[in-house]
Amino acid sequence: MAPVTSGYSRIQIILHWAIAVLVVFQFVGHDAIQSMVEEFGLAASSAETIPLLARAHVMAGILTFVLMLIRVFMRFTKGTPALPKEETAMMKMAAHATHGMLYLALFLMPMSGAAAWFGQVELADTVHVTLKFVLLGFVALHVAAALYHQFILKNGLIKRMMKAG
Repeated sequence: MAPVTSGYSRIQIILHWAIAVLVVFQFVGHDAIQSMVEEFGLAASSAETIPLLARAHVMAGILTFVLMLIRVFMRFTKGTPALPKEETAMMKMAAHATHGMLYLALFLMPMSGAAAWFGQVELADTVHVTLKFVLLGFVALHVAAALYHQFILKNGLIKRMMKAG
């Protein structure tokens, strides 16, 4: 069981925001790789035929996977702050479920993408495309919950991901 801390470490905060930036980049740059897949199939025959954004998408996926491995390691070794005491049991359960699904999707997306790209596995491509919507939904829920805590509950929860504790 991971220890409960007073706040996230600087490394945990950097990992959170770096992964967030990578996820945004992946969604914004998705069209380049999608058009390439449609034109050449799951992988091009040579690096010269692969558009820069498509290569960047693949590399960002690999980087996301590596950063998620580090993030999980940090979560188990450094711990996480406790959820606010005033939260109901249902809100705490929703928070844990949302974070669990985010972590799962952030591992499965790069894994399915790699299987589709490097292994030419059609099913992995289908899983990857489907998971995009799952990830997008849970990211939206995560952001909505953070904004709810910040502007409705006004409990300063969002500060935990801004300044090391």
